[in-house]
Amino acid sequence: MVLFTGGRLRVHLDIQVGEHANNYPEIAAKDKLTELQLRARQLLDQVEQIQKEQDYQRYREERFRLTSESTNQRVLWWSITQTVILILTGIWQMRHLKSFFEAKKLV
Repeated sequence: MVLFTGGRLRVHLDIQVGEHANNYPEIAAKDKLTELQLRARQLLDQVEQIQKEQDYQRYREERFRLTSESTNQRVLWWSITQTVILILTGIWQMRHLKSFFEAKKLV
């Protein structure tokens, strides 16, 4: 009803991700784990989280490398195109000037 009366609606989200999302005392009570077993489970969860982060960083590095190579290739072709256009313009200017001077009978 608050939405229809022109009032404000406030939403609060509390999201926990990774190893912080696990409630280890609750897990220990449910599975009847000793302190050593609980600590081993925490370490395994941390290792899994580190492995996921490394995989994500590898993926990001691969995407960045592909983007860099693509940009490098575009810059190369753009510079080759500019060079060809510059050479063609120079050739056209020389021919145009030559025909101009021949028309004026200066050459």
